[in-house]
Amino acid sequence: MTAGNRIRKEEGSDMSAQAQAPGQGPRLMIGLLGSVRAWEKGQEIALGPPRQRAAFALLALDAGRVVAMERLIDGLWGDRAPAGARSLVQGYVSRLRVALARAGVTIAYSPQGYLLSLPAEQVDIHEFRISVTRARAAETDEARAAGLRHALELWRGEPLTGVSGGELLDRLRDSLDEERLAVTEECLNAEVRAGHDATLVPELIALVAEHPFRERLVGLLMLALCRTGRRVDALERYERTRRRLVDELGLDPGPELRQLRQRILRGNVPAGRSPTLYAVPETGPEPTAVPAQLPPGPGQFTGRARELRLLDSIAAGGEAASVAVVTGGGGVGKTALAVHWGHRVRARFPDGQLYVDLHGYSPERPLHPLRALGRLLRALGVPADRVPDTVEEATAAYRSLLADRRVLVILDNAASEEQVRPLLPGGGRCATVITSRERLAGVVARDGAVPVPLGLLAPDEAGALFGKILGHERLSADRDAATELARACGYLPLALRIAAAGILSRPGADLGDQVRRLTGPRLASLALNGDPRAAVRAAFDLSYQRLDPPSRRLFRLLGLVPRPAFAAGEAAALTGTAPAETERLLGGLAAAHLIEEYAPGRYTFHDLMREYARERARAEETETARARALNALSALAR
Repeated sequence: MTAGNRIRKEEGSDMSAQAQAPGQGPRLMIGLLGSVRAWEKGQEIALGPPRQRAAFALLALDAGRVVAMERLIDGLWGDRAPAGARSLVQGYVSRLRVALARAGVTIAYSPQGYLLSLPAEQVDIHEFRISVTRARAAETDEARAAGLRHALELWRGEPLTGVSGGELLDRLRDSLDEERLAVTEECLNAEVRAGHDATLVPELIALVAEHPFRERLVGLLMLALCRTGRRVDALERYERTRRRLVDELGLDPGPELRQLRQRILRGNVPAGRSPTLYAVPETGPEPTAVPAQLPPGPGQFTGRARELRLLDSIAAGGEAASVAVVTGGGGVGKTALAVHWGHRVRARFPDGQLYVDLHGYSPERPLHPLRALGRLLRALGVPADRVPDTVEEATAAYRSLLADRRVLVILDNAASEEQVRPLLPGGGRCATVITSRERLAGVVARDGAVPVPLGLLAPDEAGALFGKILGHERLSADRDAATELARACGYLPLALRIAAAGILSRPGADLGDQVRRLTGPRLASLALNGDPRAAVRAAFDLSYQRLDPPSRRLFRLLGLVPRPAFAAGEAAALTGTAPAETERLLGGLAAAHLIEEYAPGRYTFHDLMREYARERARAEETETARARALNALSALAR
């Protein structure tokens, strides 16, 4: 341990909660912020060999929530899971149950996975996050700094040590380290603002030596040096950092550090208060807003373990800003996934969470990048009259504000690469999640985004969603009807939620009633009165209306094909267009997630989307045109 010695306890020392006298406080405390350990009334519990400890750590990280078997296997072995991985996990859990039984703690099983039945605050990482949140609510810098110091004392060393696992554990360890360092910076900033400059200089020197490229730490050290009468040392520290950035990374210091240097040169560093390191231009405002714009989390969120792991991979940060693109058709749950994940990891982004609905698929016009930038800048504390009036200047100001901050940005419902690219932060400490019905392949190829394709729910996940909404007792009473209802909804999350809400809204209705309602045309039944957005047909309309006329015609004629799968040649026969043009149109429909290419030149429909296409064909094509298209298709088969 070379830095932050005042902040971290030694590995061998006890946690604050574990030092309580027997019979006081919680019966069981779990330590993950160091070696993985557990105590009951001050007595350590044997957790078994390293891989079994790793299984325990994964359960404790999500204490009080179900951890999927797939996540446990991924965490323990990654891509090298043995053939009997599930049995091994079951064995680890069985032995952990025995070890935890004396503390009255259970590990519950459900079809979705395992749940450590324990209040989250009895796990030190969650206690840490709760303490940080409490400290941030303090009214003064002095109190805020004291609260953050208290939270950081829960750390005993490198997190999640003494365990054996796969790459997921390494990513979680890196993410926790980043979280600790971000809070350390926040604590030091509060202490500098409170005027503790002289006592902080040695600690800041040690931290900068360990993290020479974290410009926020360098800026705090420069500030503390300057305000203790060591202006020459502060400028020398800047020059040393600049040379190292240029020599090792080929980069110049960021605008905030350069601006701080100019303030020091001009003698414009007032005592007793730290100017923010995040300013737009030097003559502009000094925003300090910490936005918290995430919409309410989706109720009864279910499944998506693989997609959540992909999103977790972007939260650790790095040299470049981390971006994920969640793509899928209308009603598949892209926004729900992004917002659910955002709430789950918001503590990792202490400088704020930004959210913008870009209206890519909406009755409203898509939001212009300049308007979106204006909303983001105002959320970051920039007065409306100081927001630049060109996309280039607004993007530069936005990226300058975020350059050294740890902020989560969710860009929801994007229309195109051109709409989102100016909204991507430039710093490596931010994470951005984009949702879109388009693939946005350009953002993946050019901007290094992680693609997160989102499909339908698995049948067991659909059943679990029904259970959460309707209650497991009702589901158990008629499981066959629940299975049939999920199938009738095509396992589409929006359709599943609407069907469940329809049951709840009608007194005396049951699963069988809803199945019977969906035996005919389903799109008319999959809607809720009074809410135009709670309708599957409305969700599909938004995608259909954005197509150009040739693509719309091809899409609706494809609904006439008497089976879900079809070939490119059949599509060309239906429309009478040249094969090359047909393939281009089919590619556009697939990119918009209206059809799926499951093999080269072979395509398929989701069954509700196919019903919608037939509906559009009946509404917009004459009977003669439909007959002509079907005759051409029949002639091709002969």
